Amino acid sequence: MKAIMDNISIVLVGMRNGGNIGSAARAMKNMGVSNLILVNPVPYDSPEVYNLAWGAEEIVRNARVCRTLNEALRDFGLVVGTTRRKGRYRRPIIELREAVPRIASVTKTNRVAILFGREDKGLSNEELALCQVAMRIPTSPRGAPSLNVAQAVMVVCHEFFQYADSDHSETPVSLASQSELWQLFTRLESALKSIGYGDKGNRKVLTSVMRTLKRILGRSGLVDDELRAMHGICQQIERYVKTAVSCKH
Repeated sequence: MKAIMDNISIVLVGMRNGGNIGSAARAMKNMGVSNLILVNPVPYDSPEVYNLAWGAEEIVRNARVCRTLNEALRDFGLVVGTTRRKGRYRRPIIELREAVPRIASVTKTNRVAILFGREDKGLSNEELALCQVAMRIPTSPRGAPSLNVAQAVMVVCHEFFQYADSDHSETPVSLASQSELWQLFTRLESALKSIGYGDKGNRKVLTSVMRTLKRILGRSGLVDDELRAMHGICQQIERYVKTAVSCKH
């Protein structure tokens, strides 16, 4: 259990209510999760926050604060977004209970970030695009469709707590970090552009292709040999373009 819970980080994005930070920290403590990251939060060093975090004050004090989501995520092997909204440019969403086994198997040897968005708007399309997995917590269609942030943190952490407490024997794998994925995507986009994608100002084609490739390649993360293979493909494209340009001259 310890390996799974220790490798999970809760990332709260753009919190506007400090009380939610304190309440989320207490929920994390209840379930054995201690890593909290705050992205561009409101000031939260107040008695109210620490009162709501009763018993979990150290989680609030030790929270890592980042100005941007990219800064917060660069060292994680897998990034998971929580959302209830569907849309054309949003990832396919899977149910929490279905997602947990897949995510938990990764946590044995990789750091996993689980993102929770703003109280009023949740995660934006751009923020959700940084995630390899998008999951939702089912709620009653006749009631309020969205949970309070701290409630959502509790439900998610509890599912992982229960899963970690049972017997599972998945083979652990080591995934490329987000910074390594971003480097690959930058190189891949440049390679595709060099062979004609996005020519004549048609950036929407290249943007659409990259969005699809990021979704496919990032769906479960990439292991080292897969990452090397993708860089090898980029290298072949780069060599081909360089040879073609040389022949013209």
